Formats: sequence, C-alpha cells, structure tokens
Amino acid sequence: MQHDGQMNLLTSLEELIFPVRCLGCGALGLEICSQCRKFWQPRIYRSHSRRKPYFPIYSSIPYSPIAGKVLLAAKEHALRRADELMVSALSHSLSLCLQEQGIGFLVPIPSRKSVARLRGRQFISELTREIGSGARVPTRELLTHTRVVKDQSKLDAKKRVENLEGSLASLRYHSGKAIIVDDLITTGVTLQEAARALRAAGIEVSAAITACVAEPLR
Repeated sequence: MQHDGQMNLLTSLEELIFPVRCLGCGALGLEICSQCRKFWQPRIYRSHSRRKPYFPIYSSIPYSPIAGKVLLAAKEHALRRADELMVSALSHSLSLCLQEQGIGFLVPIPSRKSVARLRGRQFISELTREIGSGARVPTRELLTHTRVVKDQSKLDAKKRVENLEGSLASLRYHSGKAIIVDDLITTGVTLQEAARALRAAGIEVSAAITACVAEPLR
C-alpha cells in the first residue's frame, strides 16, 4: 500500500511538472482532444500493392496534419501516449487482416541503423512486437538494409522507386506467411521493396498493415 501511495504521488508530481497536452493541437488535458480525435478515428482502408504478385494492404487512419503530429511524436520523440495511439491503429488494421488472410507472422520494416541509433530504438519493430504480443502473432525481424537510401519525403514516385529498389534483404524463413508492418503508406514503394526482399528469400507475403494511409496514394 505504501508503494502504491508513493507511485501515485510521483505520478501527480509528474503531471504538475509535465502536464498532459493534446498531441494534435497542444491543448492541456488529454492525449488527444475531442476536436483532434475526429482525425484519429480507426476505420479500415483497403488498398493493394501496385506490382504483381499483388497483396492487400490494410490501414486504419487517413493521413492528416493531426495524424502527422501523432506519428512524429511517436517516431521521433518516443512519447508513450503517441505510441499507444499507433499501437491501437495498427492493431485495428491487423484484426481485419487476420480475419481475411489468416494467421501469419509479422515482419516490421526496419529503420536505417543510423536513424535507429539517433532515436534510441527500432520504432516499427518495437510497435510490431507489441501488437503481435496482443494478437498472439509472432514477430520476425527478417529485413535489413543493404545500402544507404535517401530521405523519401522529398522524392517523387519515380525517384522513390529508384531510391529503394534493391535496398532491402531478408533472412530465410520458411514457415508461414509474412504480414509486413509499417507506420504509413504513401506510394507503397517501401512495402513493395520489403515484399520483393522477402520473396527473394523464399518467403510468401500474404498482406501488409499500416497505421496511416495517404489518400489518394501518392
């Protein structure tokens, strides 16, 4: 009981020193306020890869400035409140994916090692293990970068393909079907490259899931 009291006191002090602010607009009070919550309502958005053999892609949240702030807070600042929103969105995508595609294993798309060192973690891998644990689906960290790639955000669709083509490789793993996991789909090029690398290692890709989706896909 004494330990619980000490923990409650520490939590109260933390809230006084670092009050909770909305991740979207910065207003005091909630992790995401009622106005910003309108832009973070998990639904299901289906798309598919653009190259054969096709695979379905399940996403939950339409990309918006609010979604971008949540994603940035999780990815670059490792805020637990933002991580929880990302986990909820990914879990929502995974739920329907498993219903329609069956059980497989999750394969997160890794950040470049230099980026992961700056962030202090492999962002997508960490979230993937969390959603996998909740859904009782194994996570296999099979993908690795084979060369340096440029920042995708400033490239058009054609340049993105050229930038990522052949940039990933996969360890060989035979049992089950892979479900690729990423935070956001814009053009789908990253997911396509991940699928290519997995298939090159003899691994079947059944689907992909993301938290957010840019509409229409750029």
